[in-house]
Amino acid sequence: MPTELQERAMSFLDANPVFTRGEFAAAMDLPKRSAPVGRFLGQQVAVERLTRLRREVYATLPNRKAPGRPMLPDYIHASKYRPDGVLGYHTGLRLFGIQYSVIISQVQVISSGPTGYARTPYGRCRFIKPHRALVDAGKTDFLTVWKEPAGIPVRVTAFERTLVDVLHRPGRAGGKDEVIDSLATAPYILKSFDPERVADYVELLGIRSLAGVVGWWLERWQSELDVSERTLDRLRTMLPDWNSYWLRARPGKAELVSRWRVYLHPDALDPTFQGTYPDEPMQVQ
Repeated sequence: MPTELQERAMSFLDANPVFTRGEFAAAMDLPKRSAPVGRFLGQQVAVERLTRLRREVYATLPNRKAPGRPMLPDYIHASKYRPDGVLGYHTGLRLFGIQYSVIISQVQVISSGPTGYARTPYGRCRFIKPHRALVDAGKTDFLTVWKEPAGIPVRVTAFERTLVDVLHRPGRAGGKDEVIDSLATAPYILKSFDPERVADYVELLGIRSLAGVVGWWLERWQSELDVSERTLDRLRTMLPDWNSYWLRARPGKAELVSRWRVYLHPDALDPTFQGTYPDEPMQVQ
């Protein structure tokens, strides 16, 4: 690699603590599969300037002669693992500063690729497919936003989508207790919130019983989040003719919220509840 290009390459490494081969090649104005790109990255791995996290995903290693670079959160590494990856569920709560527990060492990445797990430098990454309704509609990016923790852009589900997702699948967000406690802080932390977008997402998913638990939560925080009756009415029109169970409610341990046709675990209805981690195992669903 010519000296001028070598200098550009080293500057790139200094500015990008985690990156893909494609990003590096583009910055060098070289084809992704070019020999100079492969040679340079291989050399940097060999001298322990870089480590390969996954196929074509690299991270810089701390410079022992110049310590001080902070460790990156595991979700920044995981955000590079899939080209279409979107951080969500409990990781979404983390990025909005709403998570209750800080000891859940799993990152959730929504991707159309295969489901399963991968290692991050500090824990595990779980790949979750987007809901079939989003795939069928060609809207897997619906309600996603970019954030820049540590100055590095990552794509994450907007809070309005994260809210619905964790109510729908609490096991992907640390369990019932974690979801209840995390969402209880949201009205006091959120800087912006659009209830209409929540209704848009529930309508897109088309899960009628989900409208009940989401409507219950929005009504509970109606004044704090400025939720209009119009939004609640949109969700009411989706309600099924039956009562459904949510947030780990089950016969004998549930209370009916009749206006939303949902049975909820008593803890969800207790404003003083603070749960313990974890409530349920993190399993592929």
